[in-house]
Amino acid sequence: DLIFMFLWKESYSVNISDIDNQHKELFKIANKLSDCLKEYDVITDQYDEVKQIFNELTNYTIYHFQFEEELMINNGYENIAVHKAQHDTFINKIKSLEFNEDIYINQKRSMLEALSFLLDWISNHILITDMKYKSFLNGKGII
Repeated sequence: DLIFMFLWKESYSVNISDIDNQHKELFKIANKLSDCLKEYDVITDQYDEVKQIFNELTNYTIYHFQFEEELMINNGYENIAVHKAQHDTFINKIKSLEFNEDIYINQKRSMLEALSFLLDWISNHILITDMKYKSFLNGKGII
């Protein structure tokens, strides 16, 4: 079985404390889902808890993305359209996972799918896309 752990590393930092803290919070939520998956063989019906975690993940992600986008708009970041498109894709994917009736029927697969998607998001979005605004916003004095 795959064991997912979302551990914060300094290499994830965009040197903006609010955004780093929000990313850390997203890691915490992802780890809740990971914990459910680890317990799956013992507690096979975690529907309510999984649904609640998906809901928390969706809501917090929307909050975080709005925060990031507002910061980019207010500071004249040029690549916001591309960045926002990635945010929208992420939110649509999370919502499709959250509202998929398969969560009830196949909870383990739903959790695995969500966790692998989150891992991919961390490696591709935080480590590549978010890093593109790091020096721009830091240069505007945002830390």
